Amino acid sequence: MRAALGVATALCAGVLLQGCSSNDCTGGSVCGAHNAVDRPASSGAAREPAAGAADGTLLLTTKWPTIKSCDGATSVAMPSGGRPLTSFLPDQQDFRSRVAAPDAKGGVWGSGHLYLDLSTGSTDTVVTVDEVHLTTRVPKKIAPPSWVAMTQGGCGDVKERVFELDLDKPRLLDKGVEGGGYTDPTDPPVRTNPLGSGFTVSASDPAIIRVDAQACRGNYEWSLQIDYSYRGKSLHKVVGPFRSFGAGGPHTDVYTPNPSTGKIGARASTAGNRPIGCPAAS
Repeated sequence: MRAALGVATALCAGVLLQGCSSNDCTGGSVCGAHNAVDRPASSGAAREPAAGAADGTLLLTTKWPTIKSCDGATSVAMPSGGRPLTSFLPDQQDFRSRVAAPDAKGGVWGSGHLYLDLSTGSTDTVVTVDEVHLTTRVPKKIAPPSWVAMTQGGCGDVKERVFELDLDKPRLLDKGVEGGGYTDPTDPPVRTNPLGSGFTVSASDPAIIRVDAQACRGNYEWSLQIDYSYRGKSLHKVVGPFRSFGAGGPHTDVYTPNPSTGKIGARASTAGNRPIGCPAAS
């Protein structure tokens, strides 16, 4: 998949490789979690998620922006007015999740990975996951980043259910199951069936899907909507907003930091530092 290079080792150490502390992987801010709101599909009025299962509430937690297991290639960026890169370093965990957290206002440079962990509050409560899509037809355009922290490398293949979100088009595609390598033994089995009547979840039968969001020609703020149904009632949850940067400006500085030492490296421009997965000129 990706050869291990540069800072990959520092970003892939122990259980902290996911950007979480040992007790923060249930949706806390260290894991890049965003609030999910339940709404009836026919109404814009928000309602509070219920602790019980009687109303069929879908339970949803997120992880953003790095791939599970080991990710040395996801780069992050910060808009003007945000914190400097040096304030996130040195970091023995994974500074990228903190940069992309909602309170930090940062995002990813190019490609980011959003995990949706889907379940319910009871084994007897089974909901159908009908669709995943952007909340708006076109994602909101935002200003270029002030700085970019480039990372490079990787640590192997991961078998997961993947959706591909091209923010430039914009277009969201169900890619099915990708990868054939490592599978987290604590995760539920990887789902192969398409969304709709055959894709149901409950407390005893949860599901995880990964949305790979890519930006190459623009900078965007976006949210996702998960449509689901319970006993004939259509509902949905919204997660976000998230930020994806794909185009630098004349004042965008690019660094290749060393998270262990805290050194940010020499300053460069985005001219020769296109996001991973993007063409040299787009």
